[in-house]
Amino acid sequence: MGYGSRSREEADINIGKFLVVALVAVAFIVTMGVASCCITRIPPGYVGIKVNYAGSDRGVENLPSRTGWVFYNPLVSRVFEYKTFVQTVSWTRNMQEGKAVNEEISFNSKEGMIIAADISLSYSLKPDKVPAFYVKFRTDDLDVFTHGYLRNVARDLFNEVGGKYSVEDIWGSQKEALLKEIRDRLSASVVDLGVVIEQFGFIGAPRPPDNIVQAMNAKVAATQQAMQAENEKRKAEANAQIKIAQAEGEAQSILRVAQAQAEANKLLSSSITMELVQYRALDKWNGILPQIILGDGAMPMIQIPK
Repeated sequence: MGYGSRSREEADINIGKFLVVALVAVAFIVTMGVASCCITRIPPGYVGIKVNYAGSDRGVENLPSRTGWVFYNPLVSRVFEYKTFVQTVSWTRNMQEGKAVNEEISFNSKEGMIIAADISLSYSLKPDKVPAFYVKFRTDDLDVFTHGYLRNVARDLFNEVGGKYSVEDIWGSQKEALLKEIRDRLSASVVDLGVVIEQFGFIGAPRPPDNIVQAMNAKVAATQQAMQAENEKRKAEANAQIKIAQAEGEAQSILRVAQAQAEANKLLSSSITMELVQYRALDKWNGILPQIILGDGAMPMIQIPK
């Protein structure tokens, strides 16, 4: 056998070995892929997104997975779960709520006074917007979003909007107007992220500096005292008017009685004549003359009408 024949045989052997190794490698990859295939279940109130780290379709899948089973290969992909039910958060200074830091919101009023407030907020995620939410924040930990990005946006808005209101307005009649403007602007700033603001408001009353609170309380007390004095004045005036009306009514009643009596007397006096007097006297006389006659003894003469 010549040199050329041995070279061809060795080449054929090497090719055969290479094919065997390639087939083994392919079988190993297929076996590992099947063995490494995983399944996860998306519970109610959640959505899942699959992120592929390899292949032609690597990246975030556009359509989120709703409730049900999802298959994936942990070697080249991962499934993130997001809560879509309403999330409620409170940013307060109360350190006894399991918080490590004071999360109250502080902002400046129109006068430059620092006002602190405890805030309650509720929000939810739109399921079809969850892929975009992941692309923006690269995490499925909603606490990071809630106590980081969302709180910072709310705090900035409090400073922008709160600077248009006085302390008295924020503490009193304009509080709801302030909250509404901040909520509307906060909703507009996160709507493209698929975040829906469900509820937003103060927990308790805003907290201006103590000296401002004392001054406002004194003003409120003075206003209430003035209102009470005015009410008492009006009540006294009303009582006096009632008494005057009663006195006038009684006077009118007496006058009317007197007028009626005068009219009666006038009518009575105009109807009395001498003949009527004599007739009335004769009608009541019993026919007996007086036993004692004073004076010259003259007897009273009564003309008896025919």
